[in-house]
Amino acid sequence: MRRRAEFLLPIFMISIMVFGLIVLFSATFGEREEYLFGRQLVWVLLSCAVFVFTAYVIKRNFWKSMSIVLIFASVVTLVAVLYLGSGEGSRRWIDLGIASFQPSELAKFSLILFLGFIYSREAKNKYGLFSLGVLSAAIFAGLIYLEPDLGSTIIIVVIWYFVTLISKRFDKLMIAMTALIAFFVPVVFMFGLKPYQRDRLLSFLNPEEYASGAAYNTIQAIRAIGSGGLEGTGMLQGTMNRLGYVPADHTDFIFSVLGEEWGFIGSVSLIVLYSLLLWRIWSITRKTTSEFGRIVLSGIFAVFAFHVVQNIGMNLGLLPVTGIPLPFVSYGGSSSMIFALQLGIVQSYTGKEVEYDREHE
Repeated sequence: MRRRAEFLLPIFMISIMVFGLIVLFSATFGEREEYLFGRQLVWVLLSCAVFVFTAYVIKRNFWKSMSIVLIFASVVTLVAVLYLGSGEGSRRWIDLGIASFQPSELAKFSLILFLGFIYSREAKNKYGLFSLGVLSAAIFAGLIYLEPDLGSTIIIVVIWYFVTLISKRFDKLMIAMTALIAFFVPVVFMFGLKPYQRDRLLSFLNPEEYASGAAYNTIQAIRAIGSGGLEGTGMLQGTMNRLGYVPADHTDFIFSVLGEEWGFIGSVSLIVLYSLLLWRIWSITRKTTSEFGRIVLSGIFAVFAFHVVQNIGMNLGLLPVTGIPLPFVSYGGSSSMIFALQLGIVQSYTGKEVEYDREHE
């Protein structure tokens, strides 16, 4: 018995990509880094190719066999970026000449695969598997934190927590770890963060107090979104966008451009598209008969959901600023291709015989 072919997932993905290109065109129009639109258009086309190749050419069990290789590759690149990295005030990218590569994006993907690999294994000593999962997440989180990249560090912790929880193999251990995390969060906040990182996390609670510093971007984004009203000012007609009042409006704060020029209707339309995409990911996850696939697809769902909620939340002043991109909308090549690759894996678990997973586990 065959499942129906899945058309909705790629339709939602492409719709968001087109949405993103339109908003990015407006954010970079004129003399303000216009070349970025052309580069992003190339990245979108390459991302579509990656999606198709991953969904229909690469075998599912390839990712299980590559999980350990990718873990080591991630560690090597995360160490390398600390010495070779480029960026303003941080070392997050490795310059490859024709493009830049962000190792933390590979690390997020690699951790999902690795956790899926170890958690789907049959083992008498499940404490060993749990410890291995904690160790891998801790190494990634530590290396990414040194860049420094607080947002991606948080995502690593979220991936580990959600995937470990969804595996349903460590319920008692997760209760203890949840209590431990709750205890250490305030300790890390007080003694483990740099002053500017602490200010960013505090600024969303009282933006006016940090109006000229950590909360400046957020306040400007809120003003831009608020000025859009119901229908928006119109494409290329956003005053705050055109005059550059919102910093990083083509990356972290691109949602403010959408809110200003497309208004409440445009903003809600994008949120609906993301909701539909997440619905398809979760529906496919629930139907897969592969334990490895179920865990990996759950991790992919968590990554997409966190990126969307966190980015939109920080644009609206509801969540702290953490530098998390909006999937397929914010400018960025490596993130766009990794997102597309992950959706390609999700797509590969559709339209195949139900018995396939049991035969190839």
